[in-house]
Amino acid sequence: MSFRLNLTVSLIIGIILILIPEKSYSQIIAKQDIKAVISGTLIDSESRAQLAGASVRVFSSAAEVSTVSDSAGRFRVEVPPGRYSVSVEHSGYVGTLMGDLLAGSGKEVFVTVLMAEKSRLLSGVTVSSDRGRGRNTMATVSVKRLRSQDAARYASGYYDPLRMVTSVAGVSSGNDDDNNQIVVRGNSPKGLLWRLEGIEIPNPNHLAAGEGASGGAYSAITTNILSGFDFYTGAFPAEYGNATSGVMDLSLRNGNPAKREFSLGAGIVGAEASAEGPLSLRRPGSWFVNARYANFNFLKRYGIINSEDVSIIPDSFDWGSKISYSAGKAGTFEFFTTGGKSKVGDLASDNADSIKLGADNDEFLDKHLFAVAGIKHSITLPGEKTYIRSTLGLTWQKSESDNYVVDTLLDKRHNYSESFFYPSLRAAFTVNHKLSASNVLRIGFNANIMQGEMFSRRYLSKDAYDTLIDVKGSGWYNSYFAQWKKSISAGTELVAGVHFFHSGVTGEFIAEPRAGLRVSAGGDWVLSFGSGIHSKLEPLSIYNYRVRTAPGKREIANENLKATRAAHFTMGLSGSVTHSLKVTTEIYHQYLFKVPVAADNVSKYSILNAAYGLPDTRLVNTGTGRNSGVELTVEKEFYRNSYFLASFSLFDSKYKAPDGRTYNTYFNNRRIFMFTAGREFKAGKGGRDIIGLNIRALNRGGFRYTPVNTELSLSRRRVVFDVLRTYEKQLPDYSRVDLGASYRVNRKGSSWTFLAEIQNLTNRHNVVRRRFSYTQGKIVTRDSYSVGIVPVFSVRVDF
Repeated sequence: MSFRLNLTVSLIIGIILILIPEKSYSQIIAKQDIKAVISGTLIDSESRAQLAGASVRVFSSAAEVSTVSDSAGRFRVEVPPGRYSVSVEHSGYVGTLMGDLLAGSGKEVFVTVLMAEKSRLLSGVTVSSDRGRGRNTMATVSVKRLRSQDAARYASGYYDPLRMVTSVAGVSSGNDDDNNQIVVRGNSPKGLLWRLEGIEIPNPNHLAAGEGASGGAYSAITTNILSGFDFYTGAFPAEYGNATSGVMDLSLRNGNPAKREFSLGAGIVGAEASAEGPLSLRRPGSWFVNARYANFNFLKRYGIINSEDVSIIPDSFDWGSKISYSAGKAGTFEFFTTGGKSKVGDLASDNADSIKLGADNDEFLDKHLFAVAGIKHSITLPGEKTYIRSTLGLTWQKSESDNYVVDTLLDKRHNYSESFFYPSLRAAFTVNHKLSASNVLRIGFNANIMQGEMFSRRYLSKDAYDTLIDVKGSGWYNSYFAQWKKSISAGTELVAGVHFFHSGVTGEFIAEPRAGLRVSAGGDWVLSFGSGIHSKLEPLSIYNYRVRTAPGKREIANENLKATRAAHFTMGLSGSVTHSLKVTTEIYHQYLFKVPVAADNVSKYSILNAAYGLPDTRLVNTGTGRNSGVELTVEKEFYRNSYFLASFSLFDSKYKAPDGRTYNTYFNNRRIFMFTAGREFKAGKGGRDIIGLNIRALNRGGFRYTPVNTELSLSRRRVVFDVLRTYEKQLPDYSRVDLGASYRVNRKGSSWTFLAEIQNLTNRHNVVRRRFSYTQGKIVTRDSYSVGIVPVFSVRVDF
């Protein structure tokens, strides 16, 4: 019933937003003196050579400006505030159309337009749209390009890259509203790879859930510091390693190379500030810096956060900056850093009488740190056929957690303590050579050297503690890759490659073949195929954890554990039904093998059901799993001031346990439906201001749980689970609707954006966890619920 209500509400609002007529301001707009700026650089998609002399047309229903790119491939135009498309034509290249660019008076819009050279085989192709396509030209399937400027469209997105991708087919959030972990096609979130500027980075989220987690409360990398990012859900190109479920490939944006700009923002949970500008007027270069602080006291004050569970309210600080410098023939150097720190906790009652009556007597404090700093060099060699990109960086990840118990005498006992610190050196190197317009070769490597200071212990009895891990360790793993793209015939491209995964942690050298194919199916319809073998390491702490091997005895037992592997097979079809309506469908099968499972053949434990944490059992690589599904995406691009995106996924996720039986995985929720829609209206004098309305609806099957063996539990007077029905039952469907509204005011030299959201519009309290207990001869079920309606307000000024 609730699903029908949420779906009906979202569809009705979405249809209204799309169909509402709008007053025309075209004649008035042409007369206004407030201007916005759209600038950019045109480059060859394969060699990264700058393209001079290209014809650039920037247009909307109200205005149109044409120009020509200069000797460095740059262009810059002034237009009235509004949404625009950029069309580029260049002799010998496929025409490119980039749509839906929001230009305001407070901040210039900068775009990088990648253009593909025409070959004899592709001479019939006249125009190509980059909408939604990944920037990696070797990717053939299961990739989505998300733009940072679209973040405001994703109600409840928090300008968080992970929360944005929940609109992608086959992707759902975790089971807690306060955790942004991502489940891709039924896989554990642990299988996700994070990359920034070409190097692997640790989990970049505030208040990460635990060891091996890929998510947390929200990202320390806000979309405001990104130029955009590619998100992969399967069959990754050969340059990506150490991932089995998905890849988040992030790129920091450059500052404005022409003028200084500033932004200030404030909302009910924090504030943000940024600045950017040119390094020098004599040589191209730019800088930007961004800082953000968040504090959730407002949500505590109105009871949205339960202060009984979290009396030390979460707060965080994060930053991002980049300096880009052009050294002429020596190439471009970029210096970058990003990171964040956060904390959350709870205090025990300070009243002894209250503790005697059952008041909260335990307290904790969790602290997290994430940071990246690096240098990136890019150069296109003479002849403009080859580019080289190299990145060297340092990453840091630290988490500390302490738990105390206070007795009735108000004496505090240190109950649990852990600290994990991982400083690492990362490097990436890529050479891309365009042999011809129809042949491209790309080779490279990624190197990772890790250090780890790992400590965890818990209280056993008076003056006795159980040490789970206490070690300073190190490890390394490298990736080497080669891939080749060939245009076989008109509209047909073949990509073949191999990824070599070399791990000093596990002592493995694994060859992972990858392949992709794109075939024209008539018009702009394309059949696509992708396949490959992929591997993923566990956190360094798992290999050094002291497993309980006997009563009172612990020892390191998983140092010989190997990497999990997965074989991906994907086939897709995509194309346009109308000028603005695009349809994409994919079917896939993933077979996971050499999966770490418990060595005890009676156990049901598999790493495929874990989102984080350190398993207290000896593991062996004998497990398997499979994920199969079909996905459909229908997208109306932003046209005539409205858009919508609907995705529907059906899938099945199974694993084989140590007992030899096949069970559902914890993440097998079987069905995901996502609907996002929006409409913009011109307002203000001359229609220079913009009102935006957006809605997002989600419905998916619940995550899994193991039912109780009621008869056995009652006879033993304790909860006994029916392990032969492991993860057979599902929680109720998870469903929510989020509504957002924005008002963008353009003034001469500045623009203001006011944003208001109502998250969980229908006030549905979803079941996120189900627990059982034995009480007075009965099995009692206790559910934990998500929060209800959450209002969010913010304001931002760009000048």
